[in-house]
Amino acid sequence: MARLSPTALPYTPQFFQCGRVRGYGHPQLVTFLQSLPALEHLSDEADFKVYREHPNLVCEMPLPPELGLPWARMVVVVKRFGWRGIQHYLASPLKRSRAMKAYRTACHLLAYGLRTPLPLGVCEERLWGFVQYNVYVTEAVTDVITLQQYYASLPDGPAGLEEVMRLVAAYTRRMHDSGLWHRDLVSSNLLLAGPPGHRHVYLVDLNRARRLPYMPAVLRAIDLARLGWREWLPQFCALYSVGRFSATRLLWIMRLYGRWRTLRWHGRRVLRPLRAWLRI
Repeated sequence: MARLSPTALPYTPQFFQCGRVRGYGHPQLVTFLQSLPALEHLSDEADFKVYREHPNLVCEMPLPPELGLPWARMVVVVKRFGWRGIQHYLASPLKRSRAMKAYRTACHLLAYGLRTPLPLGVCEERLWGFVQYNVYVTEAVTDVITLQQYYASLPDGPAGLEEVMRLVAAYTRRMHDSGLWHRDLVSSNLLLAGPPGHRHVYLVDLNRARRLPYMPAVLRAIDLARLGWREWLPQFCALYSVGRFSATRLLWIMRLYGRWRTLRWHGRRVLRPLRAWLRI
């Protein structure tokens, strides 16, 4: 397990290993993190399922109050990662676990002054290199609304929408400038916290992100196209591109990628009965 840089965190991560379970975490949470794979009350309700057969489980639980941590009255989000298919499981000895990817990406964002729920720990269990279990734990950010929910309701009208677009454009541009390609930048993975005029943006669901030495305009556009701004897309592109890129070119790439995604979705819809019949 590769070492992590502690400079972005308000604590020095402590490495721990107990049998096949190993990970990093806040020094006062090591015992708690070691017990996570044994917890049997991780919810298996349908609302928590991400994949049909091997679901990710997401739940919240209180931190042990006896630890006396600043987050004692808050909750942590425990994400138990599942598998999209057998091929991903078989490739796991050659890769970092998804929980470890999320932890390292969160540290990267914090190092560049970009908000994300503070990572408190990560652990994984491997058998002969194959990931059996991996968990990512963060503090919970309270009183937030997803960008998707804001976009659907527009509670603050046009003025509030312009503020939010500026915040999201600034956040995503700084994220891309840092060399991070999120690869799942949908509107439900951006959280808005705070009242109008004092809002902050948080980015979550970091396990698919990749760090690159250079972020070309094509990859930036692919990330941004997933936000689905629709009629406000030209305005958002102008805010993102100001003084740096051609908004027209960026918008053209985003729309082209959007059409390709639509065609791919229709193709998968047509092929789904065939795949079910062949059981692949």
